[in-house]
Amino acid sequence: YIKNLENTFLNVPKTLNSWVDSEKKNSFKNFLKNGLPTKKLESWKFTDVNNILNKKKFQPLINKENAKKINIKNNQFYQKNNITIIFNNGFINIGKNFSKDLEVSSILESFKLKPKETKELIKKHNVERTDGIVDLNNAFLNDGLIIKIKKGVKLDTPISIFFYNSKKLKDILINNRVYIILEEKAEVEISEIFLSDKNASYWNNIHTFIELKEESKLDHYKIQLESFKSVHLSSTNIDCKKSSIYNSFLLSLGGSISRMETIGSINDSEIECNIKGLYIAKKAQVHDITNLIQHKHAESKSNQHVKGILENTSKGIFQGKVKVFQNAQKTDAYQFNQNLLLSDSAEVDTKPELEIYADDVKCSHGVATGELDKEMLFYLRSRGLSLDESRNLLIEGFINELIEDIKNKEIKRKLLITSKNWLKKELK
Repeated sequence: YIKNLENTFLNVPKTLNSWVDSEKKNSFKNFLKNGLPTKKLESWKFTDVNNILNKKKFQPLINKENAKKINIKNNQFYQKNNITIIFNNGFINIGKNFSKDLEVSSILESFKLKPKETKELIKKHNVERTDGIVDLNNAFLNDGLIIKIKKGVKLDTPISIFFYNSKKLKDILINNRVYIILEEKAEVEISEIFLSDKNASYWNNIHTFIELKEESKLDHYKIQLESFKSVHLSSTNIDCKKSSIYNSFLLSLGGSISRMETIGSINDSEIECNIKGLYIAKKAQVHDITNLIQHKHAESKSNQHVKGILENTSKGIFQGKVKVFQNAQKTDAYQFNQNLLLSDSAEVDTKPELEIYADDVKCSHGVATGELDKEMLFYLRSRGLSLDESRNLLIEGFINELIEDIKNKEIKRKLLITSKNWLKKELK
């Protein structure tokens, strides 16, 4: 498979920007050095993507196709008053004039207008990894997006970024990238929604890089609703400055294999980094939520709370690591993973981890995995509910606990409805 990728890379069209083309070449060399992730890597030991990627042999999408225009208004997470940006089969078309408080551009457009600033942005967010996933993304990058919220702006209008892939795609690798920069005291809500046609077969390799400057605040949603025949690998890398707040919610439903990563760097004091997540796996799906929060400075907080609901022979994975550096005294870090098994054949691998080098900290983690409470089921049935109604009520309560703090009532309602509908859905 990697030899096929080498041949394909030789045919990648030039971007007419020598620095970008040089970066792509260097990234591909790094990818060849590190390769695809295998179970030999500690952070990938529960998720065997190498097996499926070698079987499917997804070929990188190189040229922009004449993709059909998607009617995004049919999607449950579309909100007509939001600022909406769409990646259609790997490429974006930015034609709208945005508010003066907001800068939106493609990466290549940004290189033309601000080459020095764009180079610094891309170089700054190159994350060192033990696998070649991000290098592969850079080498075959189809399109990228840069969003900047200007200093002091509290953007009242949320931003929705849709990643849509059609059934026209057959075993295709798509690589996209998003940069989000919030300047000092800026605030915004941004959603990334991943969806596709029912039978679309592809590998989405999507990476988001976020910079939160002093006293900025981001509410960030990632919602994965893709085809059961797809593979989803995405990461979010956050760079936090003093007194910034990051609130994240991850919902993973689609895909044959789905892995969402969050890597957070807490670089100053009074920072809050909150990550909540829910995966619902059916049949033989694999859902993986992996987080690494690095506390590099004193007096900051992080909180991870991830839940899973698993049916049939599906598999759920939670890996949450908190690393507290020596100077990060007064760190307050918490992580909790809960899983609900609806089948005797379902599997959960959970690995909360603390790596602490400071001595004045408050750090803890917990795990709880089990089936529906039989006593509660009996109680609800004794009050006249059917078995299905009783099960659904307990599952809804399990989900509600996770989303109850979401301030956007419309998003909150849609997360609950979508999760409940997915549990009823038949995967073919």
